[in-house]
Amino acid sequence: MISNRTARFPAVATFTLLLLVCLGATYLMATQGMMVGVTVLLGSIGIVLSAAVLKNYRVGFYFIFLMGVFMFYVDRIISLSFPVGTIYDALVGLVFFSLFFDKKQQDWTMFKNPVTIMFFILIVYQILQLFNPSATSVVAWLVSLRNNISFLIYVICFQMFSSIKEVKKFIAFWLGIATLVALYGIYQKVFGLTGFEMAWMNEKQERIDLYIIWGQLRAFSFLSDPSSFGLFTAASALSAMVLSMGPFRLRYRLLYASLMVILLIAMSYSGTRTAIALVAVGIAFYITIMLHNRRTMIASAVMVFFGVILMFGPFYGSTLSRLRSTFKASEDPSMAVRDVKRTRFQEYIRSHPIGGGLYTVGQNGDRYSPGHELAGKWDPDSGYLLTALETGWIGLLIFQGLFFVVLLQGINSFFALKDPVLRTYILVFIIPFMALSVAHFTQDAMFHKPTNIIVYATYAAVVKLRAFEKKLFSVDLV
Repeated sequence: MISNRTARFPAVATFTLLLLVCLGATYLMATQGMMVGVTVLLGSIGIVLSAAVLKNYRVGFYFIFLMGVFMFYVDRIISLSFPVGTIYDALVGLVFFSLFFDKKQQDWTMFKNPVTIMFFILIVYQILQLFNPSATSVVAWLVSLRNNISFLIYVICFQMFSSIKEVKKFIAFWLGIATLVALYGIYQKVFGLTGFEMAWMNEKQERIDLYIIWGQLRAFSFLSDPSSFGLFTAASALSAMVLSMGPFRLRYRLLYASLMVILLIAMSYSGTRTAIALVAVGIAFYITIMLHNRRTMIASAVMVFFGVILMFGPFYGSTLSRLRSTFKASEDPSMAVRDVKRTRFQEYIRSHPIGGGLYTVGQNGDRYSPGHELAGKWDPDSGYLLTALETGWIGLLIFQGLFFVVLLQGINSFFALKDPVLRTYILVFIIPFMALSVAHFTQDAMFHKPTNIIVYATYAAVVKLRAFEKKLFSVDLV
């Protein structure tokens, strides 16, 4: 038998090593400069993390989620001179690699499903874009292949969701991080930005123009920008709403309801009107799918009541003004600009069925495909418009076909399942997914970090959750 002293040795050794690394990094910062010490510290963390990932890929997956949240915040503090996104991509590759060394038996029996097939077709289509005659740069095509890490994340989630326990762990982690993000966003709004955040924002005039509207700060928390913050908190709030209506004990439902309120308050401080519309779409979809539930109808009536008060009550302020303007799209100048862009490029999309090529549109086009007719210092805004311009209406149909299959799989699973907890968990994923897919019409809503992790996890969840009922006679209420 191994003694307690022997069992404690690895923990003591690890703690001692980390302490020495921290002391060494501090010394180097003081004597050689900030970047030298930070580089040593990050390198040491990378070695430890790599070892942990190779031992358990789940650790790596959750670190991917954390990195998607905090990488922008770290960049604001120390102004990293290298693209952090490449580290993110490399970490995804490492986690995918370590998946196949996991000690547990891998289960691929459900991997051949409509979601996987549509996802695979989309990736093959994107690879074939190399031969697009309208494309002007092989480099742009090569850089665009980074986006295919999405399939790796889907595979990781597919294997990680091996039990209902793992799904619950992911949801708890997701909402815990979302709440932390929301609270920091509220802190920014109430107390203002820190010194390094203010310095970072003042580096470029366009940041000031984006983050200050009507003299009021748009909160962005740890994330890349107010839009990403608003969409992430809005999607998370919808999931918390679903859980608050679920078949759980009262104290848990009250907890989820509280989280929903915090997330919605934070979302409103982002000043992102698409996020507000996302919540409205999600609630409408939830009411539609749950019309048979008495609790849902009562809660819906309460939400509609408060919604009417917010829309028409004698309350004023920049946040409420932006909220009310969300539902007056015809009077919104920014929506008029988006409509002009869509109208302007309709003829191009019709005449280019396979598009202009990957990374040829807007600022990406200006950087990777200079001289292309779609390139320029402008933003296509709509995620669907971007897809249609780069991959044509054929690519757009494949892209939307994947979304349709995911939603269809999720809705079919919801009505096929008998266990109320599993039905609730299905809705936790597909309600925000449905809302995000609608919001993608006005913004690139689905694939900004860390919202992209929720999207790829949804692909896996709608497939795997249905199988759990066959293994369980019942699921314990939590």
